[in-house]
Amino acid sequence: MYRTTINFHNRIQRGEKPIVYCVIHTDYGYRAYAEKELTEIFEVGASLADGSVTADGSHTAGEGMGLLDKAGRALSFGAFERTVSPRSKDVLASYSSKQLQHASVTLDNADRYFSRLIPREPFLTKDLDIYCGFEADPFAEHLRLFSGVISEVGIKGSQFTVEADER
Repeated sequence: MYRTTINFHNRIQRGEKPIVYCVIHTDYGYRAYAEKELTEIFEVGASLADGSVTADGSHTAGEGMGLLDKAGRALSFGAFERTVSPRSKDVLASYSSKQLQHASVTLDNADRYFSRLIPREPFLTKDLDIYCGFEADPFAEHLRLFSGVISEVGIKGSQFTVEADER
């Protein structure tokens, strides 16, 4: 079960469709990929998250994500499920244990973008998070569907696949 904000709930009730996107945290910063290019709160460029206010007083530094890349390169997000109960029938143990999730994200590599990026900025053992939310809402209101560590990457034809396991 996920807890959502009232704003998220109201948008769903109005029939609006949230976007699903993944964020990869590499040594250089955050990279976000969705089925369409991300806009609004997803500003490119790192920001200092020290709580200070900019010179013109317009916003607090660090309120955005500070993305290095925000492209519409996601082709598909593999299915993943959250299980709470273990394979045994013990009800009490089901509250304290769970099976680990595995997620797969397929990204577009038609222009060989990832073929050139991976040698300079390896993704293996880096964090991968999958979120669902509305672009106009603050990042803090987005639902984190998955959080894990990248265990495998592969390029096949014009597709770049990232496999991650839950921590």
